[in-house]
Amino acid sequence: MRKIIAFLFLEWPARRHTMAQMGETLARGGKALGQRFEKLSDSERNRQVLNHIIGIERWGHSRLRVALGEALVRDEYNGYRPARETDWPSLKQQFKETREVTIVLAQQLDQAGMASRKVWHNMYGEITVKGWLRYLNVHANLESKKMR
Repeated sequence: MRKIIAFLFLEWPARRHTMAQMGETLARGGKALGQRFEKLSDSERNRQVLNHIIGIERWGHSRLRVALGEALVRDEYNGYRPARETDWPSLKQQFKETREVTIVLAQQLDQAGMASRKVWHNMYGEITVKGWLRYLNVHANLESKKMR
């Protein structure tokens, strides 16, 4: 069932886009989220959600680097999260920096011709680099809806 979900919500929509378009989507999405975060108040819930978003995106970086030749480490995202006591302004800055790394990775993967290279995802199994990039963007957008 999870492979079907990955195909329908990640792979199928991503197939219509070039890697350059994926990078542009990530940049626009990151900017929009950054603007949204600036309007939100500092609360425990908002810090928890943003901490989670950052951790997942950084974990995704480790998986995307596998397509560039790094060894796959089958781990969870918890080790990539900022410290739980990280303050709201720092979390907002870390999200911005983390998304910038995602965009650079997308460019590197594009230049290396890795768009269709498959890399392991703990929940969805093998998904393409383009599927991963879509996952990171969709994940951040969906999780941010939990913030008030």
